[in-house]
Amino acid sequence: MEARTWVRPLHPRAVPGRRSVAAPGGGNGGADGRHRTRIVCCPHSGGWAGSFAPWRDHVRELGGEAGTPGTELLAVQYPGHGDRGAERPEGDVAAMAAAIRAELAARSPARLLLFGHSFGAIVAFETARQMEAAGTPPALLAVSGARAPGRPVASPGDARLPDEELWRRLSALGGIDPLLAEDPDVRDLVLSAVRSDIAAHERYVSAPPPGATGVDIRCYLGSHDPLVPADAGAGWRDWTTGRLVTRVLAGGHFHLFENPRPLLDDLLAEPPAHPPAHPPDGHAGAPPGERAGTEPESAAWR
Repeated sequence: MEARTWVRPLHPRAVPGRRSVAAPGGGNGGADGRHRTRIVCCPHSGGWAGSFAPWRDHVRELGGEAGTPGTELLAVQYPGHGDRGAERPEGDVAAMAAAIRAELAARSPARLLLFGHSFGAIVAFETARQMEAAGTPPALLAVSGARAPGRPVASPGDARLPDEELWRRLSALGGIDPLLAEDPDVRDLVLSAVRSDIAAHERYVSAPPPGATGVDIRCYLGSHDPLVPADAGAGWRDWTTGRLVTRVLAGGHFHLFENPRPLLDDLLAEPPAHPPAHPPDGHAGAPPGERAGTEPESAAWR
């Protein structure tokens, strides 16, 4: 595979899917007999496509009857990360999203679930916006471990921390494999990309483009995340005119790798029926203080 490719498959063949669900509208809604559903994962700051490799077995185990159309698991490789380490990191979220959207547009149609964790949630959000503007919105945007655009990041200025301090913070969060955390060569390679990602994240959320997306958002938060509180899902209500559902899962900032099964079970579940159409302000028909098309936050899953 060409090293400059952004979107990478994480398994050589389709994994059996759970249910046959038609996507609502857009070019990603059909099935071509090969992949009914496509999960595309955008990694955290300093992460790489292979960060999501542990999801492969879980997705496979969540399969339904033999012979049903498959679920394809893909992940994004940012420049300056993984096997693209020789490239200069991309510091503009909109440019990253444009490259991802272009590669997804070249793929066969499928029901697209766009997932992003932490910094990747912001990249996924902007990608969903651009896909929607192009007339091919994803079926669902799933954001994890991230405050909404317009909300301050947890630790502003992290991109300017000394190497040792920044590395300690990343290691304490669980974002660095303990076997690699003591390797100075790995540290030097990863930190350049991490700093670029953190700076790009801060720039985007401090001045996000105006306007909400019509794509449904599912927000996943860790019950013991030291960076993003469990009530941060409410901030995403301003960024969708569709349905917002928040799930709080047991775990820290990297809950999606600590125990991915509950998240994947929910992500691949058949979506509930859409609420009636409502104006962009999202309040028509909603109880006082609650946005139409949203659901209350769940309790933490144990």
